[in-house]
Amino acid sequence: MINRLGQRFNSIQARILALFLLIIVVILAITVFVVKNGTYDHSVRQALIHSDTSARTTAEKLVNQGTLLQTALFDLTGNFSVKQLIASAKEDTASLASAMENFQSRYEADIYFVFDNQSQVLTQSADTPLPVDPQQIYQERIAFVDINQQVYLLAAAPMKFVKTSRRIDGWIVMGMSVDNIINQRLFDITQVHISLAKLAESSKVLASTFEKNLFEQIPLKKLAASEDLQEISFNSKLYFYSIQPLFEDSPYHLVLMTPEDLAFISYNTLIYDIIILMLGSAVLALLSAAILSKIIAGPIYKLVKAADHIRQGEYVTDFPHCSTNEVNSLSVAISEMQSGIQERENQINQLAFFDRLTGLPNRNQFNKTLEDVFSRESAPKAMIALIDIDRFKEINDTVGHETGDKLLTLISERMQYHANEKDLYARIGGDEFAVIFDHPDPKRATFVAEQLVNLFEQPFVIDNLVLDVDVSVGIAHAPEHAKTAEQLIQCADIALYSCKGTHTTYAVFEPSLNKYSLQRLNLMSELKEALIRGELELHYQPKIAVDTNKVDTVECLIRWIHPEHGFIPPDEFIGLAEQTGAIRYVTQWVLREALSQSQKWQAQGIQVGVAVNISAVDLADLRLPGIVSQLLTEYDVDPSLLTLEITESAIMGDPKAAINSLNSLRRMGIYLSIDDFGTGFSSMAQLKKMPVHELKIDKAFVLDLADNNDDKVMVKTLVALATNLGLTTVAEGVENQQSLDYLAEIGCTKGQGFFMSRPLPIDKFDEWFAQYTSNNN
Repeated sequence: MINRLGQRFNSIQARILALFLLIIVVILAITVFVVKNGTYDHSVRQALIHSDTSARTTAEKLVNQGTLLQTALFDLTGNFSVKQLIASAKEDTASLASAMENFQSRYEADIYFVFDNQSQVLTQSADTPLPVDPQQIYQERIAFVDINQQVYLLAAAPMKFVKTSRRIDGWIVMGMSVDNIINQRLFDITQVHISLAKLAESSKVLASTFEKNLFEQIPLKKLAASEDLQEISFNSKLYFYSIQPLFEDSPYHLVLMTPEDLAFISYNTLIYDIIILMLGSAVLALLSAAILSKIIAGPIYKLVKAADHIRQGEYVTDFPHCSTNEVNSLSVAISEMQSGIQERENQINQLAFFDRLTGLPNRNQFNKTLEDVFSRESAPKAMIALIDIDRFKEINDTVGHETGDKLLTLISERMQYHANEKDLYARIGGDEFAVIFDHPDPKRATFVAEQLVNLFEQPFVIDNLVLDVDVSVGIAHAPEHAKTAEQLIQCADIALYSCKGTHTTYAVFEPSLNKYSLQRLNLMSELKEALIRGELELHYQPKIAVDTNKVDTVECLIRWIHPEHGFIPPDEFIGLAEQTGAIRYVTQWVLREALSQSQKWQAQGIQVGVAVNISAVDLADLRLPGIVSQLLTEYDVDPSLLTLEITESAIMGDPKAAINSLNSLRRMGIYLSIDDFGTGFSSMAQLKKMPVHELKIDKAFVLDLADNNDDKVMVKTLVALATNLGLTTVAEGVENQQSLDYLAEIGCTKGQGFFMSRPLPIDKFDEWFAQYTSNNN
């Protein structure tokens, strides 16, 4: 057509020029119409999509914050120390309040309430009472409550002193100010004004990204409850809005309002450029119509296609370039529009799937990636590792949370530096990291675990502070260990936990670990409750001075009488208590009971010492000397009447630290004894340095002492060694008079065993002691 018009233009220049100009105008008009409508439709669709994305992100953020708060409260209500503080709150409210302030800061909460079983407030951070019942909040899982003209996102959890009891002994409620979640920062990210409202009742805005004086004026009653875009004039501006429920069947709604200038900023720029393009094209058409037609039509057509692709949600990388500035401006405008949308979506994605502190993928991204692996094929191959920083809480408590955060950042940087390019490293908890390996190979599981552990051989240096960090690593792989992503994570977690129990740095999951893990968790849970319910008791076994036949000391041995399972041997729960750290509570309970009994004996004029066993975990606890000193003062017991028995292996695990701790205890005047001596691998050089008073010879050498010449030689040698080092001796496992006579012959200081007395409960021991004393007098 253009060629025919060109030929006619040569013959009738005036008419051709006018006709061609008209054609150019028509073409441009059609182009403007197509681009305008296509771009407008695209802008409307993008505004609606962006509104939906912002709504989902906001809802997920509120629900996630509520869920995190609920999970934190469940952990808190299961905390033994918190239970003790609540139980004694009426006598010591200040300690409970101080502890709750620490937990409030740790969980980034803005408000808390603690109630007793009568719903009476024990302590709270707010100036006004909680206007709703905690049980109602617990039933709703999360609730938005107006407290002192401030709306909070609240979560509640019941407190049970006895886990299996049906009785609720109190409530803990914590909340976050909704203004700290829905605020100007959220608008800066989404470019959408988001308001949380309760439309069903008072039609009140609870929180908003608008300023306070504006969101109170939002005309909620005039807004149509529709998820499609609607128009409304507000604050002298035109807004496009939609209303969406926070989640299904929720009374709360999100009102999403976008100013017209932000909703159609790219569209308005585009219209302006098109007008310039029309004027320029009309002028240029008079000079070079054919060339200009070809130059403009091609790029505009490509831009229309690009706009259509963007409208459909596709990402366009090839934008046309042209020597005509107007066409280039149009291309740049659409490209910038696309870039703006992409950037905002990336920011939203960053908040949802990446850890703010380390920049690593978070638990959501880790779970999503692993689920994608399992969804791609029926029997997927996958291998993951869970990494836990040992004693991170102690590091945090010692050097502060700021240094702890720096340590986590350095750990993540070191792991990323040594990581395989396609492996996914994630931070899934406070001190927990995880890895999804790109090339899963079960045969290399042990090698991979050792590589991860080796990353922590070098210490971390933070502000001239050198920190040695140990880790525990649990590895599991599919399909051998699990059929789903959730099962695989559980298997790796069980393997990780087994490291804690065996004091190893890594473990690969085995089916046998699963049953062991469940038994351990049940037993440890019941042990903590047993301390509260009073199911533990002490039995007493005397140590007899060999030369005088008098009771010198009484060893205090713990016994657990379970209400359902009856007697549980110490071997079945002491080891697990040491692995989980619960041994500290057990040891403190034994010390308190033993010193209380010693006080009673002193009141009766009985001067008998008490001996208590302490573990390697207790010995490593820097608070132990202070706790012992406090209890000695509380029960007014002379330190020389207390003997602490430490196993040889506990001392040899870390001799330097053990010797420092023992020195502190010895300076207090406490009598120290090495238990089960002869079964470990201690060196004479280390033994010479130990600030102990006594060696307790293991019963393995004493049980057959009367009939076994090898045992006699061993016991005689150990007694001679102790004597030369200036130490007293105790022979454990004396079964007959012949053994006792031999011990007296070789100069052993004390004897202990069934021949004198079995371990007895206090009432039976008092009877035995009275009879034994009477017979020997």
